[in-house]
Amino acid sequence: MIGIELKIDNEIFWFFLRVSTIICDWPEACTFSLTYKSTNSNYPCHFCLVSKENLNNTRLRDDQMVLRNKENMLQYYNNGTIEKASLEPVFNYFWNIPNINVYVATVPDRMHHLDLGLYRYQIEFTKKLLFEAEGRSLVDKMNRRITLIPRHLELKIFSGGLQSIALLTADNYRNIMKVIVFVVDDLLNKDLSEVYLKWNEMYLLNRQETFKESDLKNFQETIEKWANLFIKLFGQFSNSDFKLPKLHSWVHHIVDTIREFRAINGYTSTQI
Repeated sequence: MIGIELKIDNEIFWFFLRVSTIICDWPEACTFSLTYKSTNSNYPCHFCLVSKENLNNTRLRDDQMVLRNKENMLQYYNNGTIEKASLEPVFNYFWNIPNINVYVATVPDRMHHLDLGLYRYQIEFTKKLLFEAEGRSLVDKMNRRITLIPRHLELKIFSGGLQSIALLTADNYRNIMKVIVFVVDDLLNKDLSEVYLKWNEMYLLNRQETFKESDLKNFQETIEKWANLFIKLFGQFSNSDFKLPKLHSWVHHIVDTIREFRAINGYTSTQI
């Protein structure tokens, strides 16, 4: 590693950079960990060796998702069995760096995992669920409700409804979170309102600055309650049967990541 000089208060300090965490989206995490960038690979998670078939299982046992580390991944590489761990046939530079496990250090980025990831799926599936129930009328009703929300300080108004969510930013989605519970209330059924309530509860907990072990236990339970209802409610609309690396890593790995590196607020990318 290359040392550099840093000037602080007119004094020169010589030091060596050390990687603590790598903040990135799932495809970028695969680049750093040199795992396959396909959700159809046999082991799509860059954190662990969960099988593709179990990627949507919210109740996995520890022995069903052996954690990746440089020792077991290097063994697959040296044995010529990289395909059994969905590894690229390239020696990973991070295996040479002491005191870092690149598979643990490549942490989930909240903006891409939640705001632009799982929450976007939830909005998309909601529109499909409403259309399936009563055709275009319920989708239009949801959009009308959004347009009728009065202006308020620090609240973005969506005058055109949610016609094109592909153009929404992370900040747009966070504004939708503030009002969507009222928008979907009594629109279809209790579960639809409940999945957004559970999402908001989970989202608020993930923004805490500090966590005690009891907080992490509560957070894990809240994640699982949301995930189970999410899968139950929208199951027919997921082409992959919810075999989503982001869903798996959020359910099974985010709490351990917080234990290792503290609050997620400290390692999320710039929010736009």
